[in-house]
Amino acid sequence: MVSEHSLTLSGCSFGWLPFASLDTALADLADHGFTSFELTTAPPHIHSPGLNRSERVGLAKRLDRFGLRAVSTNPTFCDINLVSTNSDFRKLSEDQIIHELELAADLGAETVVVIPGRLHSLAPAPADRLRHDLAESLTRLLNRADAVGVTIALENSPYGYLRTSTELVEVADEIDHPRLGIVYDVANALAIEDPVEGVATVAHRLVLTHLSDTRRDRWTHTSPGRGEVDFSAFAEALSKIEFTGHNVYELIDMEPPAPRLEADIAALETVGFVRL
Repeated sequence: MVSEHSLTLSGCSFGWLPFASLDTALADLADHGFTSFELTTAPPHIHSPGLNRSERVGLAKRLDRFGLRAVSTNPTFCDINLVSTNSDFRKLSEDQIIHELELAADLGAETVVVIPGRLHSLAPAPADRLRHDLAESLTRLLNRADAVGVTIALENSPYGYLRTSTELVEVADEIDHPRLGIVYDVANALAIEDPVEGVATVAHRLVLTHLSDTRRDRWTHTSPGRGEVDFSAFAEALSKIEFTGHNVYELIDMEPPAPRLEADIAALETVGFVRL
């Protein structure tokens, strides 16, 4: 049990993508006591490049009607890849993230989640080239992030480039931009490193966490108790580093989220997280 202070718990719309409309997701999150959430900006719910500014402002008003505030946006990074060896795809990826930054700004969201990229498993590009390409892309993106007042948060991912906390910190520290942070996903970390040690490593750059359960031998983002994540230890680690940012419950396991939300929230509240 976390005793020193409570940790804020935000919702996430991702889990509704295969099952229901965005409005249904927003209504379910609001009905379960959330006032803040991470907006998953992927079809069929939203495609950021397809929204003009008037539509983005309209979406902000729509969220307000549900009593919800977007703290972050996340386009899921199924196709976006900032370290692609194809320069055309890198440029397209940058353009997608720029649209995301502009959407986040119009929604009043502080953060855009960015997975740095993916490697070809059989023939990965040389490490120095990858680091160079990523730094160039991030430099351009951070110029726009600075202009619109939004933070880019690099996320650890088991299938991606820069999978560990140490690798993420090395890049963030080298670039050392005030609009560049880290989002630490406990389920993405479990098979790669000890999440308690990992979150301590990124503490000075941490702006957001993602919470869900998983197994070490089978990657999921499921309900607490279905996997091997020690949420109590992770909450204690967050308390120890005095983390005051948002902790997003990112439930994505191809089952309808709403029927489980109350029990899942209760499990997270038991170790010190509190809905916000």
